[in-house]
Amino acid sequence: MPFVGLALLAAFLPVPWYAFWLGTLSHYGALILSFVGALQWGYAVHSGVRGARAWMQYGWSVLPCLVGWMSLQLPVWTGLRLQAAALLVCYSFDRLLARSESFPVWLLPLRALLTTIGAMSLLLASVV
Repeated sequence: MPFVGLALLAAFLPVPWYAFWLGTLSHYGALILSFVGALQWGYAVHSGVRGARAWMQYGWSVLPCLVGWMSLQLPVWTGLRLQAAALLVCYSFDRLLARSESFPVWLLPLRALLTTIGAMSLLLASVV
């Protein structure tokens, strides 16, 4: 709901509020990227991964947060696009990881829906 609601507020409110809601959406996107990274950390902890694979999974888990933080340093339109791309890349990684991990059956369909809504909201807000 926040992705869609904030994108709609940015699209339909007058100019002074437009910038505020775009910034708010950008901050929310960065926060969600941190959450997505935490999911990756949780997958690694749960699976008890070790060795090189552990380095890869734990290392990957901090990247969404770093990308989210970096996106806040960029012009808002660029940051929103970067966040949308990062959400899509994270979902793709989850799909790859699901081949070797046992995820609950409902997780990937839910991630697909939430990723699509989030990425589309970010992209649409970046062009209005």
